[in-house]
Amino acid sequence: MASSQLGTRLRARVLAPLLALEQVRDVNGFACILTLVILGVLNVAILFISPVMIGAMVELLGFSESQAAYIISIELAGMCLATLPALYWSSRVNWRVALLVTLMLMILGNVLSAISSSYESLLTLRFLTGLAAGSSMAICLAILGLTRDPDRNFGLWVTGQLVFGAVGLWVLPQILPALGFGFIYLVIATLIVGLLFLLRFLPERRDVAIDAKRSGEGGQSMGVRIWACAGLLAIFVFYLGQYGIWAYLERIGADSGLSPHGIGRTLSVAAIMGIGGALAAALLSARWGRIWPISLGTAVSMLSMFLLSGELDASRYLIATSIFSAMFNFILPYLMACVASVDISGRFIILSSFASGAGLAGGPVIATAVQQQSGYDELIWVGLFFTLIGLVLIARLAMLSSVGPKATPPVLL
Repeated sequence: MASSQLGTRLRARVLAPLLALEQVRDVNGFACILTLVILGVLNVAILFISPVMIGAMVELLGFSESQAAYIISIELAGMCLATLPALYWSSRVNWRVALLVTLMLMILGNVLSAISSSYESLLTLRFLTGLAAGSSMAICLAILGLTRDPDRNFGLWVTGQLVFGAVGLWVLPQILPALGFGFIYLVIATLIVGLLFLLRFLPERRDVAIDAKRSGEGGQSMGVRIWACAGLLAIFVFYLGQYGIWAYLERIGADSGLSPHGIGRTLSVAAIMGIGGALAAALLSARWGRIWPISLGTAVSMLSMFLLSGELDASRYLIATSIFSAMFNFILPYLMACVASVDISGRFIILSSFASGAGLAGGPVIATAVQQQSGYDELIWVGLFFTLIGLVLIARLAMLSSVGPKATPPVLL
């Protein structure tokens, strides 16, 4: 009896204010979109500042470079693996409750990581934290995919992550030596605590199962599923080509004899241009459809890759790298919006997290093999090939997927 009363009080005083279970929230509302952008940032925060984290683990914890890189990779692996069971449970649970659980696990994982200094314990903690973050990301993507303007909202989602990464990469190298390696984990844990109070602005699954623009049966057709699968494959190969080159941008500059200072300054400018590219996608949205922005962005991206080949001077390196970064982040929101626009169940957009994670992991691996075998110019040709294949795979879906706030999913076959 006493335990039952305690449970009732806990729900009334703690859970209800956090989750606001009695309220129905608009998936297209400003507060919901803002919460999703912040959630997206905190889910992948460590990955966007991974260069600094790797350096800090080497300098402050005494890890080898391979050990530090493996800790970052294991967290990404956990995030990718978490998307697979999410395909089953994401449609069967209350989204706010699930997010509360996964975010609390992320808080615990980050706090324990902050006080851990051994390689084995940190490896385990980051993998488990990655599983929680991947589960949280699955819900975040499912809700974003149900919004009326996924092009704009995915653009804002990518922009938030890039801004966090740019600020972190600039600030952290200056403060981590004084405050210690674990400081960043504590900051992320604190930010997640604040995010808990924004969960009330997110919808429950039953509130947004199908909104006005998705009431047709076309989204259930086999044709849509086939092209949605092609869209997932497009995201995967896009990341293979683009991230394989991105991972080697510093080395490409060094191979042309550019100074480390000049390369660092160029990559900083490129990061800012990446933010501009994502913002441009958010502002343009689907005003001109999706096939034209994707095609134009791909053509400009391929031009920047051509500029990266051969001997580079500082000006050409700056122009090519900046354009490449801007187009990378301009195209991505449109690719995800194409999949989301025909995905009523939310399962395909959840799988986009797995596709992008696999591309992030596989791109540098393929790039390394090509570079060691043939050189940087051949690496760029491989990037061009994968980027073009991505355009071919997404083209049909981009032309026929629903656009505009009141469109319904089409029958694609």
